[in-house]
Amino acid sequence: MADKLSTVELRRRNRNLVFRHFYQTEEPQTKQSIAAALSLSLPTVTQNLRELLDAGVIEYVGMVDSTGGRRARTMALAANARFALGVELSLKHIRLIAINLRAEEIAYKRIECVFSNDATYRDELSRAIEHFLDEFALDRTRILGVGLTLPGIIDEERGIIEVAPVLRIRKMSLSMLTERIAYPVYVENDASAGGYAEWWNRSTLDSMAYLFLGKGVGGALLVDGKPYAGVHHRSAEFGHMCVVPHGEKCSCGKHGCLEAYCSVARLTDDLGIQIEDFFAAIEDGNADYFARWQRYLNDLATGINTIHMIMDCDVVLGGMVTPFMEKYLPDLRARLAARNSFGEDGHYLHLGKCLSKANCIGVALHFIDRFVDQL
Repeated sequence: MADKLSTVELRRRNRNLVFRHFYQTEEPQTKQSIAAALSLSLPTVTQNLRELLDAGVIEYVGMVDSTGGRRARTMALAANARFALGVELSLKHIRLIAINLRAEEIAYKRIECVFSNDATYRDELSRAIEHFLDEFALDRTRILGVGLTLPGIIDEERGIIEVAPVLRIRKMSLSMLTERIAYPVYVENDASAGGYAEWWNRSTLDSMAYLFLGKGVGGALLVDGKPYAGVHHRSAEFGHMCVVPHGEKCSCGKHGCLEAYCSVARLTDDLGIQIEDFFAAIEDGNADYFARWQRYLNDLATGINTIHMIMDCDVVLGGMVTPFMEKYLPDLRARLAARNSFGEDGHYLHLGKCLSKANCIGVALHFIDRFVDQL
């Protein structure tokens, strides 16, 4: 019995090895090129290719030029063979994205929906997912799962949302959010999901810290390419570092937290405008808004410098402010350099590439990763 299991496991590993070769290679492949790259026999490669073709996860894409004899057929990853949904829940909106096996966007939508901890909202969430699938003609037989992300501390082992101050949640069962969704569901903190999406798009960074700026302020840590959640699943709660002792009151109930100063609400809700209006007003010469922005940058630099001093790694900045930050990045880096005790110039700070979609993409990647690992 043990020998039979060993053989099955060996076949699975070889199949996964061949599939990962397609997954990691952009160029079309022949069975000969795969055998050479992976040091596998042609019969072994042929068998695994047949299984992957039958599963629909690779496909024929062409032929190679022949130097004599039969032309070899080329194959590539069938990126749209499966997809995953990422759904971000915030106080006033729901964002939905579908990504394929290469984490490429297939469909995206943002809808207005005020969060409420009741059955009505959960019904609305379920309907939003189904309408999204219908609107973009997404084949339900190809869905890997639905990732939900929200601004809160998730305890997956206990199956609860421990606390989500922005949504006014405390000790809420995850099943209350997921029970009406008709697909496999995974729930993750929004900033942790966003951090993973940004890391996915920065293969040169082994370790990084991610700072997310939204109505809440959070973050994520990735060490040697793996998320670090912390002992109590509270790592990288950067929004609740104290940057101004005895300062402004935060949504968590404490005073002086980074979130109290660098929440996007300081640039929007406090002024009764949208984020686009705030930066447009600065461009038009609004002195009051410009002064507010300068204070915001100072507080942000204090927070980022603290993160960098503790973690000693690159920092990626994401969230609602990021699309407007390119112009101000040199200024922010200069403020970081001025605060650094070791003479660094601030170039450890990078702007996120996924912008407002990072959280959705990151939580959907949970199912892509699992599919690639288990195939």
